Amino acid sequence: MKIRADIAERLRQGLTVHQVAAECHASHHTVTKARNALRLPPCKQGRRPAAGTIEDAFHARTEPVDGGHLKWTGHVDRSGTPIVSHRRVYQTANRVAFRIRHGREPIGKALPSCDYPGCVAPDHIDDQPMREHNRATYHALFGGDQ
Repeated sequence: MKIRADIAERLRQGLTVHQVAAECHASHHTVTKARNALRLPPCKQGRRPAAGTIEDAFHARTEPVDGGHLKWTGHVDRSGTPIVSHRRVYQTANRVAFRIRHGREPIGKALPSCDYPGCVAPDHIDDQPMREHNRATYHALFGGDQ
């Protein structure tokens, strides 16, 4: 049996058949046959242990892209907001990113200051006082409204 390299690599990394099928856009049947052909044991069933901290869970669900942005690869809610879950606690990825960068909870909403869609880079997340300060600075420099 000819096994696709991307499927074999992910199976050897310990991903489940379901995860490999989703990532490689392959059927569960194809991935199962590849696992058997490679003589890999089945993955352990049940819940996987949670990452050490919510920050670890955040980093596990991001992918760097050009321009210093971080693309969110994890769960998003119905409105498209990136959500981090850790030990049954749910927070927006923006709040976690803000806390990583500034070491404190954001005041008001934590939102990206860049125009990259869905960016969660800690350096690109501002809270309400930071946004107000930036607007005031812009107004002082250029006059008028932003």
